[in-house]
Amino acid sequence: MKNHIKTFSMTKLLVGSCADFHNKVLGFITKSTPAALHIEDKVPAYEASVEKLTSIVNRQRAFVSTQALASADDVRDQACGTISAVVNAFLNSPVDEKREAAELLAPKLAPYKGIRNHKYTKQTAEIKGMYAVLTDAENTAAVTLLGLDEETAKLLEANEDFERLFLQKAAEAGEKAKVSELDSMELMAEANARYSEIADIVNAYAIVQTSDEVETFIDEVNGLVEVYSKEAGASGGSGKPGSETPGGDSETPGEDTETPGTDEPDDRPTTGDEDDQPTTGGEDEDDEHEGPAIQ
Repeated sequence: MKNHIKTFSMTKLLVGSCADFHNKVLGFITKSTPAALHIEDKVPAYEASVEKLTSIVNRQRAFVSTQALASADDVRDQACGTISAVVNAFLNSPVDEKREAAELLAPKLAPYKGIRNHKYTKQTAEIKGMYAVLTDAENTAAVTLLGLDEETAKLLEANEDFERLFLQKAAEAGEKAKVSELDSMELMAEANARYSEIADIVNAYAIVQTSDEVETFIDEVNGLVEVYSKEAGASGGSGKPGSETPGGDSETPGEDTETPGTDEPDDRPTTGDEDDQPTTGGEDEDDEHEGPAIQ
């Protein structure tokens, strides 16, 4: 019998092993060249299928930007806390000018009481309002007198950093959603079918018009078949590659190769006991009050 590519129970491979098999076959195709194997028109579709299959191996569960987002939030929280603490402290200052400066700022900052524990997106908008108060022409002299110019600048910088990272996380979530929607069984069946088409063509040329490249490719792929057939729990044989019905085996491929990670919530919960912002004479300020937006 002429040399030919053997078959095995490809559908019993887990998704990671299946993707690895196809990537190795692609490597052999590149080595022998598609032209020498007479499969130039088949390779692009096969490559696309293998690329999609590879993308779902151990799908990403966590967001890369999460830690950076939390760090940026810590900085803006520190800025808010420092500004509030300084204003509160100077309400009792024996120096008239500083006490009066604090008394000017305290009621204007009171609507932002507790924003450090508000949801990320709510706090982002509130900090813009807080910054607008601190940089208002009527208040800048008081801010400078209390030595809060640098903290005010840092508040804006940290909030802008947070917004940039938040959008980065949203972009990650979008990419993650695309991968999450892919069906591993369908992708495996598609890659197996593309491989089967290529194997049929190579086997046909091995009979009617063989070459060193064709023979080498067949030997290399059969080496893979020997290894992967054992991994799939099935012995190799001869016949049409990929002839098994995708998804027809009792073993479910794919999803158990993924290692679940921690999929962090997009926002933090709101808590209620915040006393860090300036108050005026014990008034009960509304924590949910939105600050004015910067125009």
